[in-house]
Amino acid sequence: MYNTETGEMLYSIKEAAKEIDVSPATIRNWEKKGIFISRRSKNRYRVFDSEDMNVLRSLVRYSRENKVSVNAANLIFSQGGQRVKHRGRGGGSPNPCPFKSEKWKNCRLARGFSLEETAKASGISSSYLYKIENERANVSLDILQRLADFYGENLLYFFDEVENERHLIKKGTGEKIDIGITGLTVSSLIGLNKFKIYMMLYEVAPHSGREIEQSHHGEEVVYVLSGKIHFRLDNIEYVLSSGDSFSFHSKNKHSWFNHENREARMIWDYTELPQEN
Repeated sequence: MYNTETGEMLYSIKEAAKEIDVSPATIRNWEKKGIFISRRSKNRYRVFDSEDMNVLRSLVRYSRENKVSVNAANLIFSQGGQRVKHRGRGGGSPNPCPFKSEKWKNCRLARGFSLEETAKASGISSSYLYKIENERANVSLDILQRLADFYGENLLYFFDEVENERHLIKKGTGEKIDIGITGLTVSSLIGLNKFKIYMMLYEVAPHSGREIEQSHHGEEVVYVLSGKIHFRLDNIEYVLSSGDSFSFHSKNKHSWFNHENREARMIWDYTELPQEN
């Protein structure tokens, strides 16, 4: 390990590999497969900071604990809340990121928070937050969710704009959105940018959902297409079946879960509102 000109502690590829108990060739292979994108030093050597190491440790641990390949672990791990590969790292090919870094910075500045205040409240370092805001970090959805919670916004608010706008979304062609919930597939039903309505198709596997209560700005409407969803709003539980709709102010604490042995499908509408004073 050695310090850069900024005093940041970095690992070489040999040191990183030894730390996570793999060979340097393994890390190079992950990079070839797009699982992890390393940044490069001025002399073009691969280097890894503390956040990179945390991601690599978690990926290896998950792979070994669940007895799956790193490729499979990366897929499952990503669906469970981690985003391993990320664009914006020197020496790697761009990888589209679904969250627009510009929005994270603008949201912080609009609320008058410094990097240090926001980082401390979110449990990360200010240097890491700076990297997130400038697309220079391997970042997990768990951390992005913590930032969204701190700002009082739905994670969807930070979703990147669609590349090719369209009025018609044919069946099965909606853009996939990963919001970090295992067993959940979310497809956007809106193909326009700068739209104030988010309409999504939620396909929830058996025994999946968001059990942790959250609150943020906005208003939401849920319509159940099939299956059954248990919805909890301000400590009151509601059971939604096929054909039922449920509307609520997003500022009220809410969670939901599919306790059944079959998939549930929902149309979920979310409308962002200005920050309340």
